[in-house]
Amino acid sequence: MAQLFSFFFVLLIAAAESVQGAGAGVGLVPPVPIGKRYIVGGADGWRVPPKENKDMYIKWASSIQFFVEDSIEFMYKNDSVGKVNKYAYYHCNWTTLAPTPPVKDGSSLFLLDAPGFAYFASADVKHCKKGQRLMLNVKALPAPVPSTDISSPPSPAPPAIAPGPAPGEPVMDSGTAVVASSHGRALMLVVSSTTLALMGTIRA
Repeated sequence: MAQLFSFFFVLLIAAAESVQGAGAGVGLVPPVPIGKRYIVGGADGWRVPPKENKDMYIKWASSIQFFVEDSIEFMYKNDSVGKVNKYAYYHCNWTTLAPTPPVKDGSSLFLLDAPGFAYFASADVKHCKKGQRLMLNVKALPAPVPSTDISSPPSPAPPAIAPGPAPGEPVMDSGTAVVASSHGRALMLVVSSTTLALMGTIRA
C-alpha cells in the first residue's frame, strides 16, 4: 500500500514540473512585429535613378499603400539618406529645415509613425536632383470592424397568462373556492350517511 502511494506521489510531481516547463517555453516566444516592412526600391535598392527612369521611386511608392506603424528600409552603398521636410524634398536643400541628419551606414530603417506625407532624400544634392528622393502618403490605421457575433443567450419567453373568465361568468377567488370545496365534501358526507341509515332501516 505504501509503495502504491509513493508511486502516485512521484507521478504528481512529474506532471507539475512538465506544466512549469511549458509555461517557461511560452514566455520565450518573441513578439510579433507591428505593421509591414518594405525595402525601398525593391531589388534596385536606394541609388541614383537612371536618366530614362528618373521617377523610379515615385512609381515604386505609388504601387504600395502605406499605413502608420509600417516601416521602410533603405539599402545602399557609398550613399546616404535622411528624413527631410517638404521644402528640402522639392529643393534638394539640406539645411536646418531637415528633421534628421543623414546616415551613411548602408542600411537605414525608418518607422512611419504618423499619418500624412513623409519625405526622404539623399544628402548628396546632385543625387537628389537626379531623382534619388522619396515621398510617401502614409494613411492612418483603419478602424476595427465591430463584431457581429451575438454570444448572449436569447431572453426567456414571458410566462403564459391564464385566460380570464368569459363575459357574464362569475369570478371566484381562491378562498371562495376552498370554502366551496369544503361545503361540497360535507354535503356529500351527509348524503352518504343518510343513505346508509335508510338502507339499514329498510333491511330491518
